Amino acid sequence: MPKHVSFYDEKLKAQVEGSYTTDGKIVHAGSGTLGAKSAPLGTYGTFIDQEGTDLLAQKLLSDLAVAAAKNGHHGH
Repeated sequence: MPKHVSFYDEKLKAQVEGSYTTDGKIVHAGSGTLGAKSAPLGTYGTFIDQEGTDLLAQKLLSDLAVAAAKNGHHGH
């Protein structure tokens, strides 16, 4: 079951929302407007616990939001 994520992205000065799932090895994050991105747990130095998983999902969603903003799309 996907876990919902909502946070304020300081870089974009915007609220970012999406969801993620994990199989214990890889985090798959995305949203209907931003697309999807995956990364192995521990990427970007995050810890492999619930807080680290949440932070990694936020980082992936932030990357997607930045890419969307550069392409002129506003997914927030």
